[in-house]
Amino acid sequence: MDGMLGSLDSLKDVPLHLALDNTGVGLVACAADGRLTLVSPVVQELFGVDYAPVSERVYVHHVPLLRADGVTPLPLEEVPLHRARLGEFVRDYVVTAAAPGGGLVHLKCNAVPLRDETGAGIGAVALVQDVTAEIQAAQRAEGLRKRLAQTINHEFRTPLAALLGHVELIHEHPGELDPELTAWLSAIERASWKLRDLVREVDALVNGEPGDCPVDRKPRRPRPLG
Repeated sequence: MDGMLGSLDSLKDVPLHLALDNTGVGLVACAADGRLTLVSPVVQELFGVDYAPVSERVYVHHVPLLRADGVTPLPLEEVPLHRARLGEFVRDYVVTAAAPGGGLVHLKCNAVPLRDETGAGIGAVALVQDVTAEIQAAQRAEGLRKRLAQTINHEFRTPLAALLGHVELIHEHPGELDPELTAWLSAIERASWKLRDLVREVDALVNGEPGDCPVDRKPRRPRPLG
């Protein structure tokens, strides 16, 4: 702990504006009554606004925030800075907003209340980080996962089910096949069951549930046809 305190002490003479101007993390602060007292350059650029000591309801109106889904308006009682001003510690809360150039910007917020020496609340401060690239990458990965799951279900499961169904129908007429065709059918059946197991395994992996669908890799013995 002493080492950590020493590290913090070494930063006490570093001007705050250097950190605010040269990092990707934004800072917003407010007084006890909710009036803005600080909006760092990063946040001003993100929202395309200038700093003004306005009240909570005014800045929420001028910079309408959305929930993480990018559609639902974020009510005042869910705004991280407002929650922190009321005494809550907010960690890694993601909100979205319309970017000045179009599209959405995704922001991860951490906010804490500010108190004086007596413990009375004097405002709040929030750290704001642009995580748009990370969110968009996760959304693309999820879209790919869904398309892959649909491909597995429609392009593999359906023909496999039809193939195995026809094999079952042939099993109902064992005396109508010669021995050579019987051997070929047995090979087709074994391969089909193996492929079905592989499809089930890939489907489980795609859906993030590899433990929910155990795969039996042992070759099945086809029923005798004669």
